[in-house]
Amino acid sequence: MLLTGCVQQSAFNGTFAIDAAGRATTCVMPTAAPPDGQSVLAQVQMSNEGWCGINANRRGSAYESYLLVTRPAHGRVFAHRVAGVTRVDYTPDRGFTGTDSFAIRLIPGDAVLQGAVTVTR
Repeated sequence: MLLTGCVQQSAFNGTFAIDAAGRATTCVMPTAAPPDGQSVLAQVQMSNEGWCGINANRRGSAYESYLLVTRPAHGRVFAHRVAGVTRVDYTPDRGFTGTDSFAIRLIPGDAVLQGAVTVTR
């Protein structure tokens, strides 16, 4: 039986984790930490009544900076530091269903997190 809420799927070794506070009812985002200088694709499945968030740690601490490389066409990405971690949140536009994508560079190390988002009702 699957409980309503966020679900983690291991994809890579690393310290990415779901942040469940304020999340969408359905929020499936793999735990994925791109190695320095490399890119990783995070496939996100979510419902459209909240946001999905990823907490990103680099060797036990927050990334120093981040750069939105590709903006999503149907939502917003917000990266910020919370309690010593870098958090990347994706919020779809109100009423949007379908697919969206974004890419964010995490600095130092220039790792890139690419989000491929599928939003349902």
